[in-house]
Amino acid sequence: MEIPGYAGSILYVDLTSGQISKEALDPELARAFLGGHGINCKLAYDLIPPNVDPLSPENTIIIGTGPFSGTLVPGSAELVITSKLPLSGGFGTNAGGGHFPVMLKSSGYDHVVITGRAPKPVYLKIRDDDVALCGAGHLWGLDNFETVDALRARYEPCSIIPIGPAGENLVRISVTSQDKLGTVGFGGLPAVMGSKNLKAIVAVQGTREIRIAHRLRLQRAVDEMLERVMSYRLRPKLLEGGTNAMTAEWISGMGLDTEGWADIHQKSRKTLACPSCPMGDKELVRLREGEYSPMTTYMTHFMGEMESSGNTPLDNHNRAIKRLDIFNRNGICMINFHNAIGLMFSLCEEGVITKEDTVGIELNSDYDTILRLIDMAAHREGFGDVLAEGALRAAQSIGRGAEEAVIHIKGCSPFLDPRYDNFHTMNFAQMVHPGRPNYACGGIGIYMPGRSIDMHIMHARRIGISDDAIERIFTSEAYNIGRLTKHAEDWFSLFNCLGHCHRLYIHRFHSIEGFVEFYSAITGIETTPVELLKAAERAWNMYKLLNVRVGFSREDDRPPKAWFKPFKAGEKVLPIKDYFGTTTITKADIERYLDDYYDERGWDKRSGAPTPEKLKELQLETL
Repeated sequence: MEIPGYAGSILYVDLTSGQISKEALDPELARAFLGGHGINCKLAYDLIPPNVDPLSPENTIIIGTGPFSGTLVPGSAELVITSKLPLSGGFGTNAGGGHFPVMLKSSGYDHVVITGRAPKPVYLKIRDDDVALCGAGHLWGLDNFETVDALRARYEPCSIIPIGPAGENLVRISVTSQDKLGTVGFGGLPAVMGSKNLKAIVAVQGTREIRIAHRLRLQRAVDEMLERVMSYRLRPKLLEGGTNAMTAEWISGMGLDTEGWADIHQKSRKTLACPSCPMGDKELVRLREGEYSPMTTYMTHFMGEMESSGNTPLDNHNRAIKRLDIFNRNGICMINFHNAIGLMFSLCEEGVITKEDTVGIELNSDYDTILRLIDMAAHREGFGDVLAEGALRAAQSIGRGAEEAVIHIKGCSPFLDPRYDNFHTMNFAQMVHPGRPNYACGGIGIYMPGRSIDMHIMHARRIGISDDAIERIFTSEAYNIGRLTKHAEDWFSLFNCLGHCHRLYIHRFHSIEGFVEFYSAITGIETTPVELLKAAERAWNMYKLLNVRVGFSREDDRPPKAWFKPFKAGEKVLPIKDYFGTTTITKADIERYLDDYYDERGWDKRSGAPTPEKLKELQLETL
């Protein structure tokens, strides 16, 4: 029996044979794992061999939506994609906002499972029962934006997940987006698509409506939330200045300088939003004056971008925009690229590598040199072929002790460095994230320095942490970072299972009670906070099991060695401090946090794997 809120089917596509089929979504599967990330992980566990090469035909791409996708719930436009990723070698679920979930569900599909390898380049078109593999030879070689434009011209209204040169050339640090905006694919998902000769996935608007069990009940819950959203005092600031305006104070506190950029950026940008989002943190940017103008580009955010090589603040701003445009068009992850090139700079300064290793490239931070290297990495040309592998593999190929200098967690670049903004749940969550495809799974609504314990407890109650757990986690002066991270991950997992955006700008308005009301109104299934969070925890444990089967253990849940070397920023020397900035964090502290984290999760402290008792509690004992 089809459950309201779900489209009701899973689409299967075999690129090798061209066979396309669908099957009904099992209602029990939906009840146990909710949707999105949870069902993706269960399908991955059942369908993908643990030791498969990520770039082989046997690897599988699983696309998922949730029961909130395509509804009125504010911020319910999150798509999740699960696969074995070539950068970490683990299973990862990527999440990004956009129109794809609502388009896919309008054709009757909650999930898409793609396997095999097409004999020549194709794109997958989905519209109702008209699902086809179409020749993409004329698209091969186009960048991400050009691919989207070409397919939009043919299929609009639609949503498109493309790959650019980096995906086509199997670059491990590749990344992509939905419709030029919602970033997905950290860890090399486009390389997986490229290995399958899959140039793009197109979800065309279908003819099916999403059935809601209690429409008036849902509308009342949505209206109540929107009233709070619209009265948020910083909403006008976000809409006018974007993420650049919202994060300027935080960026400045980290010692980074974008002086004079605020007005320049505000004049050049236009707010874009995902379906149902009342905030709008994505951007259309038009450069009308200064270097690189005229130019139009799209971006998921403009936050923490640095550039000082120009002659004026305007040129510095425009150069930062241009660099982002080149990253996005080529499909190169700027986080992992900067990590790799930063490593190469340090190895060059230390004399570990020479011009012979860099194939004649003079390594420096010159702006034009960086742009050239981004393009070379996307096309695997010359020294770009080394950078395309990511920092860890690049160091391993160089040898001579280079691997000791890599800053990585499970082969991926950390997004946050605790030496800059202290050690909090977002930093710790980077270490214990099972497949390392993103960074945001440690947030409970606050993590930037300066928030009181009372404020942390308020947010803990908002996301459904029980009184017993709060007693274990908090004292009057501190919190247990390992124990708190467990609950932050379950909250994050819930968002990804339901198909909801977890970016702070919309996340802050949601609560577990609100999610219960939304879920019950949409599906007609009456639930409780405990039951919803248990399903989210079940999904996270399934995620962990996927990566335990690959071979990840406690030994991989380690911070980079560099974190324990104080960072010099001008006159300042920055060691890792606790959240409140009062105590220096040691390796022994990290080990204690890990013990507490595994204990809170019910996982074995020595291996980091879920215990039989925990699996039985979550009805996963057969695994």
